[in-house]
Amino acid sequence: MIKKMFALAAFAAMAPFTANAALTTLTVADGWPPVGSSGLGAVLFNAVEDNGVKVAMGAHAYKNSAYLPNDGERNFYAQNGVYAPDGKNYANWSFDFVYDIRSCQGCKVWLGIDTDSSAGVSYTDIDLLSFGLPTMLAESWNLEMSFLTTPGFNFNPYMPSSTDFRLFVTSATGATLASTDITVHVPEPASMALVGVALAGLGLARRRRS
Repeated sequence: MIKKMFALAAFAAMAPFTANAALTTLTVADGWPPVGSSGLGAVLFNAVEDNGVKVAMGAHAYKNSAYLPNDGERNFYAQNGVYAPDGKNYANWSFDFVYDIRSCQGCKVWLGIDTDSSAGVSYTDIDLLSFGLPTMLAESWNLEMSFLTTPGFNFNPYMPSSTDFRLFVTSATGATLASTDITVHVPEPASMALVGVALAGLGLARRRRS
C-alpha cells in the first residue's frame, strides 16, 4: 500500500506542472490499434525502441475512454470496479502492449504481470511467442479475462491496488534488448478525487497558457 500512496501523492502534487512528455500515441505503422478494435487510437504508451526492436505499454479505461489519468511517464490511475453493461465483468481498465522484434532471430518477447498488487512487485513473465503469436503484435488485455484469471492472476478489481506491467525482448543469448514498464494504480475513491482535482488544475493551466 505504501507504493500506491506515495505514487498518488507525488502525482497529485506535480500534475499541474506536468505534461505528457514521455508518453506517446502509436500509429498504424506500429500495429496500433489492434485489428477489430475501435476508439483506441488515443491510448498513451511508454514506448521504447532499442537494439532494432520496439516495445510499448499503455493503459486505458475499458469501454469508457482511450485515456486514463497519468503522470506523463509511466503511472496510470484508474477507477475500481467492473464494467457491467457488456456482461463480461471486466475491470474498469485494460492494459495495452505493442512489440515489434523485426528481423531479430531467436528473440523472445516477455510480458510480465505483477501478482502482488498491494505493495511490492512480483512478476510472472509470459513468453508471448511461445503461444504462437506473431513477431509484431498490438493487443489490449484485461486482468479479468479468463485466460489470465485461470493461471492465478488473482486481481480484485474492487480493491485499491498498484499493479506493475513490463514488456521486454531478449536475444537468442538471453540479453535484454529493449524493455518498458507501467504501473496502474487503483486508489481509494477519495484519493481518486484528488487525481481529478490535480487534472483540473492541469487543464486550467493549459487554457491560461493558450
